[in-house]
Amino acid sequence: MYLKSFIDAYISNGFDFQEAKTEIDFVLEVLFNYSYKDFLLNKQLTIEQIKKVQKIIDERVKTNKPLQQILGTAFFYGRRFFVNEYTLIPRPETELLVQEVINITKELGSPKIIDIGTGTGCIGLTLMLENPKINANLSDIQQEAIETAKKNALYHNILSGVKFIKSDLFENITDKYDVIVSNPPYIPLKDKNTLQIEVREYDSPVALFTKDDEGIEFYEKIIRQAQFYLNKQGFIAFELGINQADTVKKLLKKNNFYNIKIIKDFNSVERVITAKIKPSQ
Repeated sequence: MYLKSFIDAYISNGFDFQEAKTEIDFVLEVLFNYSYKDFLLNKQLTIEQIKKVQKIIDERVKTNKPLQQILGTAFFYGRRFFVNEYTLIPRPETELLVQEVINITKELGSPKIIDIGTGTGCIGLTLMLENPKINANLSDIQQEAIETAKKNALYHNILSGVKFIKSDLFENITDKYDVIVSNPPYIPLKDKNTLQIEVREYDSPVALFTKDDEGIEFYEKIIRQAQFYLNKQGFIAFELGINQADTVKKLLKKNNFYNIKIIKDFNSVERVITAKIKPSQ
C-alpha cells in the first residue's frame, strides 16, 4: 500500500513514525485536501497523485528542506499562507503573539497597526481577518517578502485597509499607530550552527539572525524609536527568543513603556511581551 511506502521513505531516513505521519498528512492536505484518516477509510490516490507525493517526500527526506518550502504553503491560525526562501515559515509560537494583539485591539475601536518585518504577512493579515476594523501597514526590508505578503493578502481577499511598505524598520515610515507588532530576527549569528538544518539552511537569514551576541539588536532599535510612531497610549508587542524576556523588559522600561506583560508559550518559554507607552508629560 502506498501509505506504507510513504512512511517507509521517512523512517529509512531517520524520521520517526509520528513525524512521518504528520508530514504526510500535511502533504495530502495541501495537494488534495485529504487527510491521513481519509485513507484509513479507503480513500484512493491515482498513480499520478502517488508519484507526485513520492517525489515531494523524496526531496524532503534527502535534502531536509521543509515541506512548507517545497510546497510553497504553510498554515497559520488555521489559514493557508504562501511562503518562500525570502520569508520565515510561520510557527505556532507566533500565533500566541497574534492572540495577544487581538486581545489588545478589541478595546481600541478601529485601530491602526504596523507589522514590522512582516515576511509572509501572516501576523498583520491574520489580525485583519480576525478583526475587520483593523487597518494595517505591513513593512519589510526585502521587496520579495513584500510581494509575498501582497500575494497572501490577495489570496485572503484583503483588498482594502492594508498598505505595504518597503522599509528598514522605521526608515520609510511616516504614520503613527495604535499598535506596533513585530516578530523580529532574534537569533545571534554565532548560534547559526546550533540550529536544525531545516532552519539553518532554508529559512530566510535576513529574518533570523542578528549581529549582536544576545539577539536583541532589533528589539533595541524598534523600542528606541517606537515612541515617535505610536499614538497616545499605544501598544507594542513582540515575539521573544529564549531567555530574552528580562532584557527586552528592561529596554521597554528604559524607553518610557509600562504595563509590561510577558506570556509563556506551550513549552513554558517566555515567548511574547507587550507594553504600553506612557502618556507624555
